[in-house]
Amino acid sequence: MYNHELTLIEMKCDVFDLFSSKVDELSMEEMLHECKKMFMSHFEIKNADILLYDNNRFIPLIEGEVLDEESKSTSGIRSSKDQPIVNIMLLAHTGDINEDSLIIRDNRLNPLAALIFTATDKWHAFAESPYLKDIKKVLGTFVGQVVKVHQLSANESMYRRLFEVTEHFNSTMDSDVIIEEMMRTVLKSFSGYEVQLLLSQGYKDETKGYRLFDYMNERASAVDAFLSGDLTIEKNAEDLNGTLMNAPIGGRQGTYGVLQIVAFKGTNFTSTQKNFVKLITNVAGSALENANLYEQSSRLVSDLQLVDETSRELNSNLDIECMYGYLNEQFMKSFSPDEIAFVTLKGEAADSIEFASHTPLFEKEKGKKMVESIFDRLKEGEDSIFDVNSKSADGISDFTSLVALPITNNENMIGFVILLHKDDSFSFDNFKLLRSLIGHSSLAISNVMLRDQLQDLVNKDNLTKLYTRTYFDQYVATRIENEESGIFFLMDIDDFKLVNDTFGHYIGDIVLQQIASFIISKVDGIGFASRWGGEEIAIFLPDATFDNGVEFAESLVKEIPAITEPSVTVSIGMGDWQANEGASFNELFQSIDKALYHAKGNGKNQFIIHGVASAN
Repeated sequence: MYNHELTLIEMKCDVFDLFSSKVDELSMEEMLHECKKMFMSHFEIKNADILLYDNNRFIPLIEGEVLDEESKSTSGIRSSKDQPIVNIMLLAHTGDINEDSLIIRDNRLNPLAALIFTATDKWHAFAESPYLKDIKKVLGTFVGQVVKVHQLSANESMYRRLFEVTEHFNSTMDSDVIIEEMMRTVLKSFSGYEVQLLLSQGYKDETKGYRLFDYMNERASAVDAFLSGDLTIEKNAEDLNGTLMNAPIGGRQGTYGVLQIVAFKGTNFTSTQKNFVKLITNVAGSALENANLYEQSSRLVSDLQLVDETSRELNSNLDIECMYGYLNEQFMKSFSPDEIAFVTLKGEAADSIEFASHTPLFEKEKGKKMVESIFDRLKEGEDSIFDVNSKSADGISDFTSLVALPITNNENMIGFVILLHKDDSFSFDNFKLLRSLIGHSSLAISNVMLRDQLQDLVNKDNLTKLYTRTYFDQYVATRIENEESGIFFLMDIDDFKLVNDTFGHYIGDIVLQQIASFIISKVDGIGFASRWGGEEIAIFLPDATFDNGVEFAESLVKEIPAITEPSVTVSIGMGDWQANEGASFNELFQSIDKALYHAKGNGKNQFIIHGVASAN
């Protein structure tokens, strides 16, 4: 005959001894296994398993397995999809006791654990005694206290992690580091759960589980969390494997993303888990905001320094060619485009284009077509072009980002700049900086153009647009000091007084303009021409050979009668200069003037070479 009262007393003593002596040494799992062993010993049970109730499910605890920190969730229980889940209804379908199971509850009858065992005669006898309720109370008190102690430890561990991660957040202003540290902590705390990070803006780091937040295609619960700033829970969705928690990552100025965690099917998130996620996302959101503000302020300072440096350099009396060269260098350094071009507009109507600076693409036909297309778009009224993340940039598939901005003078377009990237690295912040730089550059370029125009008014004859004699004298004198050779011409229009007397001075001026325009086109890129006085024109061809000079003079004598109306002829004096001859500027032109005098005295409509008795 069994003494059930003695069994109860011994069970109480053993449970008390276990709790008082081992609760600080053993893990929760180990304590529950020890309790199971005592239960088996007192009732002579050979086979038994103990299951812990957590998050609406019973989880088997395998004897001899100790869970480390990496294997626990914020509740401290292993979170694994591979663990079998025992349905509480299956265990309790006949009441608190069935043939081989016992549900352990707290004083409010909430389930704490379950024992599944092969029943013995001693157990059957005890189960029919009035002490059954007492043994259940003993086991419930023990398991409840063990779980509470464990929960306190788990909470301590959780707050320790929060403290550690907060320290990391406060020690850095790098957004990537903050995101990586947050994800590391969450994945460690929710081992086995599905975790994904949705961010509202791109970051360099390829963080595990990270992607951009897509407002149009995200789940309604995620969008709600993002917009409201509150944690949301979504249950029983057909496409979910469990319960979805959306935790917004926010700061004072907005929400920067959403952390999504999926719990196992049939389970719910505990209050501890929700509080943990709220705390870490709030801390991470504040840290991200501080990092973003720091990065923005640093970038703003850097941008202002770039604008200031560029403005000072552009206003340091650079000529237009050097100015475009400097801008090309700055833009390449600041924006790293794969291709770049600065285009200027020519003609009185600004309807033709010319490259001031460009990379190789724009020498090809497809590059030239792109420039024409952009020119058309800007002429039609687009104040800027910002095409990014496209399959092709203006028809060229090699590039996915195209930026073009006009260079203006008093709201009139005088040129434009084009930047191309093969990837989508050109951000809107880059675009704003580029627009600011172009604004300052436009003013500097306009000032240089105005300065050049004013200088032309001083240096050029108003009627013929040829250089003045004073400017020509200075220019030639300087070139003589530096050049090794050159050819000089002094030309006079034959019988020009007769033209004025016959047709009037207005027609005489037109004839002068016709001849001047023709000579300007002839010397473009190879020489320099000046209105020497009245109807006389001086020409200097540096680096030209003697034969080049003869050919040039012949063409003037031959072609000028054909391009003038009324037709006139010209007489020319020609001379070549060599540095080793040591002739001065005045000596040189005196000799050429004599050659011209001989040409006019020898029948006109010809050229005479200084030192040669006769010419054409």
